[in-house]
Amino acid sequence: MMFSLFGCGMQKLDGDGMVYKPAYVSISQDEAKLMMKDEDGHVIVDVRRADEYAQGHIPGAILIPNESITDTPPEELTDKNQIILVYCRTGRRSKEASQKLADMGYVNVYEFGGIEDWTGEIVTEEASDNVGGEKAKLSFESFDGGGPDFNVLIADEGIVSYETEVKYHSSDHGEMNGSGFDKIITFTGIKPGETTVVVEERSPIADNLDHKYRVTVDEELNVQFELLSVKDINGDAGESMLLVIDGEEYPVEWEENESVEALKELCPLTVKMSMYGGFEQVGSLGESLLRNDEQITTGYGDIVLYSGNQIVVFYGSNSWEYTRLGHIDMTQEELTELLGNGDVEITLE
Repeated sequence: MMFSLFGCGMQKLDGDGMVYKPAYVSISQDEAKLMMKDEDGHVIVDVRRADEYAQGHIPGAILIPNESITDTPPEELTDKNQIILVYCRTGRRSKEASQKLADMGYVNVYEFGGIEDWTGEIVTEEASDNVGGEKAKLSFESFDGGGPDFNVLIADEGIVSYETEVKYHSSDHGEMNGSGFDKIITFTGIKPGETTVVVEERSPIADNLDHKYRVTVDEELNVQFELLSVKDINGDAGESMLLVIDGEEYPVEWEENESVEALKELCPLTVKMSMYGGFEQVGSLGESLLRNDEQITTGYGDIVLYSGNQIVVFYGSNSWEYTRLGHIDMTQEELTELLGNGDVEITLE
């Protein structure tokens, strides 16, 4: 039996015989230069971030960040038979992107490493010419010798990317102990969409916090941040969840039970509530939580779990089997004014 391996493609066996994994071909940069001279309809694809592309790229290359390539063919690559020449900065992302394209059925994918080794022409442009939108920056204070470090977690890396820099408060910081500095994190839009970002703040001598943000990238790739919560990961459970009703935050004393912990895992969560019975607002959570129901008589301000999948906020009283979640610290008159005049929307953060 004769067979061959093409490029970085791998072959696999199944019960019916030989099955080949779709492959791309790794070529040298000299070979890539020769292929770029041919008028064969080829396309050069830069799979780095938008800010990297703006700082310098191969002439004629189009930007398709590796993070944005999933299992859906990119809009820029409509012909799966077209010759596609792929590169990145060092060669790691170009291999990842090439394999993803091959897996989607592109049959002429050629990967040629990183621009760091490129000896041909490179063009540079202002970032605004390519990125198009406004970036967003977060700044955190720290100091040498025990100050917090920061780690960024992005739920969908195909929507936004980031880079970090350190700016010391003093020019002679190298000669000082405990020099203060700002850790600046700059976010660049990759494609329109919404995701969440968590900035983990960790220090051996200070608070350990998780800063959670909602990030929105519009069609012009403008990046906008909205702070959802700041959680002390060493704090108690009652301090880690906020209740917002129609855009305003209200004080809640949360129970310490498994249902509340499960509810926190759904945050941030917005629930459209409906008035019922003249004494409560009720809304669906969209899924069932762990519960420990008991026959109770609720009072105004009580928050309970009903049937495992509905949250109920009372401005009156009722007797039923519920799991207690918490209590809003407000008077009955205030709660009736807030909850007794029509449907509301609550958000848990």
